[in-house]
Amino acid sequence: MEPQTPKTNKAAYIGGGILVVLIIGTIAWFGAHRSPAFCFNFVHDTQFGDKAMEKSSNEGIVGPRGNIYYIPEVPALQTALKKEGFYIDPLEASGGKVYMAAFFGPSTKTAVSGFQKKYGIEETGEVDNATIDKLRELYGCKETAATSTIEYAATSTEVK
Repeated sequence: MEPQTPKTNKAAYIGGGILVVLIIGTIAWFGAHRSPAFCFNFVHDTQFGDKAMEKSSNEGIVGPRGNIYYIPEVPALQTALKKEGFYIDPLEASGGKVYMAAFFGPSTKTAVSGFQKKYGIEETGEVDNATIDKLRELYGCKETAATSTIEYAATSTEVK
């Protein structure tokens, strides 16, 4: 009687190879399709709804109840503040079922004060130009040959 040689299971090798290719492909796909880093071109004299401003660089949108919303400025501000570790009330960030869009409310004002304290800016709770300068430094969109404005989470243009 001859000794039996173990049979190789070609199907197992093929299946294992397919599994490896699928795993590598999935990792590559998620790497290529992840969200771009947040950036926003914060502009001096922008109205966020936090104070009356005679000549702002942006215009608000009047909602059905007469509320004025500053889109995309307020959501971008709230995103930057959240990235800095500050709490923004979900109702303010989304508008909830009551408001049409994100708005500058008490938690946003508190977060702005905390942001100002963190970076040694006078604590007013209002988004003044000194605060905007720091926001631009941290979250301003950097233009390079390899990027375009389409990749940005939100952008705004400066009015001169």
